[in-house]
Amino acid sequence: MLADSKGYIGIFDCVLDRSRLKVFAEIWLDKFDQVEQVVPGKQSGILTIHIKKSEDILEDKAPQFRVTAGEDFSWIYLSMDKPVVETSGLPVEDNVMPLESLLDLPDLHEVVDQFDEKRIGELEREGLVL
Repeated sequence: MLADSKGYIGIFDCVLDRSRLKVFAEIWLDKFDQVEQVVPGKQSGILTIHIKKSEDILEDKAPQFRVTAGEDFSWIYLSMDKPVVETSGLPVEDNVMPLESLLDLPDLHEVVDQFDEKRIGELEREGLVL
């Protein structure tokens, strides 16, 4: 049975902030064809803006991004008050973008597969993921 998505949770050594987010965005801009941010607020989930440089990032406590490479893409979800980044993409076997979205980010401590129920339960009890 196929899952609805393929994703990972990246655990970092420190809580995310705007300066760290800008570093992440620079890495994504170098690595992927396109980076978009979901517009925060009432339109959230409906509108995205194209990010050309890290300064283009809109203020948001829980920013969401879509990175693309050709026709492949991955969604990236952050919380500015937690040391975690979650990713998701299409559940096809050769889709490595959800993992690739995390691997080069600085201070990455651990990567957890979305199907690792034991570890995700621990992260939920720690208040790191919902």
